[in-house]
Amino acid sequence: MEIKITDAASKWLISELNLQDGDGVKFFAASDKIPAEHGPKQGYAKDNHPDRPIYSIQKDGINYHINFDDDWFFSNLVTTIDYNDKDGLTFSFAGGPDTVAGASINYEKYLM
Repeated sequence: MEIKITDAASKWLISELNLQDGDGVKFFAASDKIPAEHGPKQGYAKDNHPDRPIYSIQKDGINYHINFDDDWFFSNLVTTIDYNDKDGLTFSFAGGPDTVAGASINYEKYLM
């Protein structure tokens, strides 16, 4: 698992969420559909108190992370988060054996 945040995405998130140095942002699956959809629109929110983070990265003084509950969605993927005026904040995914099926299987395990 790896998260890449472009400079444009970082600047936009800082402005959009009114972030200050040391604040945090979590990324999460925008839907609980099965099979999971690794599309360009996913969830994000200001979160200064991570819950069992499984991945974190700091950029421009902001702590970005993924919590344990969302491991099933991001596992084995390189996720790039970008921003442009036309599309807004977008997520793209690379890697993993069968990202849609693999994420769904992992999600189903967490439901048990």
